[in-house]
Amino acid sequence: MRRILAVAVLALAAAVGLPAASQAGGPTSVLITQPGQSAGALYYDDAAYDALLGLLPADETRGEALAPGGGSDYTLTWLVHDVMPWRFDRVHVTRDGSAWVSTTFSAEDTSGWVEVAASDELVALLTQVLDDSVAPEVVPVPADAGPAPAPGPASGEPETAWFSLTGWRWVVPGVLLGLVVGGVAARRTRDEEPRQVLISSEA
Repeated sequence: MRRILAVAVLALAAAVGLPAASQAGGPTSVLITQPGQSAGALYYDDAAYDALLGLLPADETRGEALAPGGGSDYTLTWLVHDVMPWRFDRVHVTRDGSAWVSTTFSAEDTSGWVEVAASDELVALLTQVLDDSVAPEVVPVPADAGPAPAPGPASGEPETAWFSLTGWRWVVPGVLLGLVVGGVAARRTRDEEPRQVLISSEA
């Protein structure tokens, strides 16, 4: 009975103690903020996510040192797994409705400002995302506005696979490990028990 109980405890401990494998993948969301006013977000499975990405420059921008004065500003932070930033866009909308963008792929870098060809579409999409009462709509992407490059899995990070140790898959290796450890412990205990020798009382 003790041996069975020990195996069960070891199996449960091994199953609970196994860490989950990290999941790899591409960008999952973009956080859109208008400093001091409002904030919103889009996820990769939203059609507006791809539309927004297509309206912005594909590469780091090289242009004017400063955007035209006056107007409103937006900050776009693109995330991998919803936690790791990989792209940053600053959008400045002038009073006449033209949109200027500064794009970098590092929080420490700065870049120049360029005017967006489809300013009206970009401003409309940003306004809809930040307005809780209006659902974002898909806007047409100009033919000359190519999509920005999306990063692949980080270096050294495994791709998602069917054998990832997540969810119920923890139990299988945990039980196997518990059985092996329990069996070894039981055998060692049995070997260390003192042997009894029968001594005859006859002379």
